[in-house]
Amino acid sequence: MIKKKPSIEIPVDLTNPGQFFACCGLLELADRLWRGAEAWFSEDRHSFCISCDGSLEALLIELSRSTIQSSLSTLELKRLGTLLSAEKSKLTPQSLAEKSRLQEKWKLERLYVSEPFSLWLDWWRDGNGERTELKTWAAKQLVADMAIQMLSVVRIQVNDFDTEAPNVFMSTKHNSLPFYFDSDLCRTGTARDAGFSADTLGLNPNYRPLLELLAFFGFQRFHPATTLGPDRFAYATWCLPLSPMIAAVVAANLVSPLVFERFSFELFARTKYMKAFLPAQPFSGV
Repeated sequence: MIKKKPSIEIPVDLTNPGQFFACCGLLELADRLWRGAEAWFSEDRHSFCISCDGSLEALLIELSRSTIQSSLSTLELKRLGTLLSAEKSKLTPQSLAEKSRLQEKWKLERLYVSEPFSLWLDWWRDGNGERTELKTWAAKQLVADMAIQMLSVVRIQVNDFDTEAPNVFMSTKHNSLPFYFDSDLCRTGTARDAGFSADTLGLNPNYRPLLELLAFFGFQRFHPATTLGPDRFAYATWCLPLSPMIAAVVAANLVSPLVFERFSFELFARTKYMKAFLPAQPFSGV
């Protein structure tokens, strides 16, 4: 059925929602780097393939050279972080007014992934500045700081990749916080199971920053179906070469003739304000 030879091919676990959307993010970046990229999942369900004018190594090098910037200035984000951390009762009226002003700007924050990708990101907020269902981090966490720190870890990892077969889903031990799109982070148990918080100690042994970052990019265009109920989502794979625009519609389970297989997953409430993606299961519904 597939006649195109892939320029990029990576192994994928389709029961991991984070890996699926990381593949979508990889297609997004490939198409922005080399216009006309198309992608598909192999019929044996083990690989994600992209046909484009470049290699995975070249894409990762460009990503490592890119930057992520917030629509708020560095000073505004630093000041907002200080005000969010302070006890409200100890803030002056002037500081409270400043906090309110910065929070309003923050609700409309967008992140920009620099050239050659030129990608704007704001999917975690709706048109009114309210959080969307897929937002997994806490209300006071600065997503710009999380993404920027994640990219800094990816830069280090890119230098360690095997140039013959770069491992997009390489894990690392690092104290930066994941988005928890990678459902393997939930397979290892909760803080209650372990007796301590891995977040607090910076001990996420299965933390895969490139997976998390690519999925973060992918969500700007690719969205799971939300028709299954609260905190339940579905996504669909395809096995024909598709452009990002068409693939995004299929991934949302909106074009049944092009769907190869469907999966559903739930969000796990890590705390009152933070969530994580749970592993997905094959889903026969439409």
